[in-house]
Amino acid sequence: MNEAAYDQDLYTWSLQQAQILRERKFDQADWEHIIEEIEDVSKSEKRALQSFIEILLMHLLKWQYQPAYQGRSWKFTIIEQRKRIIEHLQENPGLKNKLPELINRAYGYAVAGAIRETGLATAHFPSDCPWTFEVFMDEAFWPGSDINP
Repeated sequence: MNEAAYDQDLYTWSLQQAQILRERKFDQADWEHIIEEIEDVSKSEKRALQSFIEILLMHLLKWQYQPAYQGRSWKFTIIEQRKRIIEHLQENPGLKNKLPELINRAYGYAVAGAIRETGLATAHFPSDCPWTFEVFMDEAFWPGSDINP
């Protein structure tokens, strides 16, 4: 397997490498790229979780700071992202120890998105995430609300 196959058709290269490994032809395996791809999978799973957290936090911020605009769309986005986060962590439990880092990074993007979508100034939003993971994942938690939607 040459470098061109990996660079030009990752899909076919992946299938070929899987077959080589199934047949235990380890001397034919493209180990350098296999290792790189495995590392990329872990990065991709981490980015996906961060994205789910970012979307959830952005909508929770909008929910809290623009209560006049609370609606079904925001409500269902919040519910959906909570489900996606739970499922992603069930499928990738090793990411649990990365939550503080991911929440911190996701919150910065969530604030930027909330600013863009609400038109509110940066000063409206706390500089650090005001909720713990347990709080913002609680299905009964709706910031600024005394009642559940």
